[in-house]
Amino acid sequence: MNNTFDHYLNRFNMKLTYLYLHVKYYPAPKSLNYFWSFGSLLATCLAIQIISGFFLSIYYKPTYLEAFDSVEVTIMRDIPFGWLLRYIHANIASFFFMAAYIHIGKAIYYQGYIKKKVWFSGLVLFIALMAEAFTGYVLPWGQMSFWAATVITNFFSIVPLIGKYVVELLWGGFTVCEQTLKRFFSIHFLLGLIIGALTIVHIIVLHDYGSSSAKNDNMNDKVNFVPVFGEEILFSLFIFLTLVSYIVLFRPLLFMHPANFEQANPLVTPPHIVPEWYFLPFYTILRVTPGKEAGILLMGGSIVVLFFVPFFSPNLFKTQIWNFFFFSFVADVLILGYLGGCPAEPLYILYGRIATTYYFFFLTIFMPLHKMLSLNFLKK
Repeated sequence: MNNTFDHYLNRFNMKLTYLYLHVKYYPAPKSLNYFWSFGSLLATCLAIQIISGFFLSIYYKPTYLEAFDSVEVTIMRDIPFGWLLRYIHANIASFFFMAAYIHIGKAIYYQGYIKKKVWFSGLVLFIALMAEAFTGYVLPWGQMSFWAATVITNFFSIVPLIGKYVVELLWGGFTVCEQTLKRFFSIHFLLGLIIGALTIVHIIVLHDYGSSSAKNDNMNDKVNFVPVFGEEILFSLFIFLTLVSYIVLFRPLLFMHPANFEQANPLVTPPHIVPEWYFLPFYTILRVTPGKEAGILLMGGSIVVLFFVPFFSPNLFKTQIWNFFFFSFVADVLILGYLGGCPAEPLYILYGRIATTYYFFFLTIFMPLHKMLSLNFLKK
């Protein structure tokens, strides 16, 4: 018995040693900068969400009548430091998406998508994160949670032949009800496990193919990740945790919608149904597109198109034109996010259509065109 235990203990120690050496001596390009810290920040957010979510689930009651009170009364008032756990879990979700968007933007700017498998695994992880955030947004069972669930689950109704049955399967009935809440709670938990597994896969793929470079360094001219970049990671974590602490302790409601502090009421429709801020750019694309089916397809296409980015580029070298269009693209995404929180008035709809057009223009026209011009220039 002792020999068996010692055998497994030795194997575990060997794996820990391998992991330690793999991180410490991971070969990385010399030109990495602080933007490469956001991968570590994303892993930190995931760890915090899993831990805080586990403790919140102990006191959460996924029933139609008790869900809202279990969050706003039991967790927020009755459980010692329950308010802290709730605010950490809610606000880290926002920081999670901030880091994810910067991470994706970095990969586009520095051409990290050249390593296709790393890029694809990251995008799959991002889609899973979006689903996780949506199911989590429904659980507090406030007004905005209820109506967001009603609106977004109806998207599946456009699927030919089976759309109606998919919606009813998600609802657990013919409308959003207690069964919907229970299913979303289970899905939220399951997605957390899936995201954890996808994160491990993404890291393994990254370490197999290596990190991208900020300056197209020689592939053989690399240094050990630790300690060269370890200090940058620790400093980034310090800044990140300081900012999170400030938001959680002093501005905990900054990213929360006021309507979600009212219990879900299917008889009262909010005057302006909006998702969380990190979904607003996609919501704008949906809202400004004429026709329900076209809007849903274009909104989905705004994510699917990212899978084709590696085939539209690489850009081989950066030019002033590339910098101008890329940072215009960043501004465009921010504008889409701002417009998503504005009322559906004609002027905002017009601006939204212009911003949507530029979003797809950059990814599907400018990037391939820039690639072609870059190749022609190099041939000369």
